[in-house]
Amino acid sequence: MSEVEHALECINTGKWLQLEGSVGRWADSYLESEQIIVDEERTKKEGAFNFIDGYGMKQKQPRFKIDWDMVDELEYL
Repeated sequence: MSEVEHALECINTGKWLQLEGSVGRWADSYLESEQIIVDEERTKKEGAFNFIDGYGMKQKQPRFKIDWDMVDELEYL
């Protein structure tokens, strides 16, 4: 599994907001660079993902997917 795929798994399962801060910042870096983006079609079809964050708070987030074009673009910079 590639690093971006691992980050996607952490984001789509909510682990990125349940674990220590460095994991969340690492996963968020993929969102900020737009290598991982909202999967609007899947979110509309399956609904938002609900989970409990690291502080015990209920969270709701859309589903995400990898933008492979952006991954490729940033890889060659």
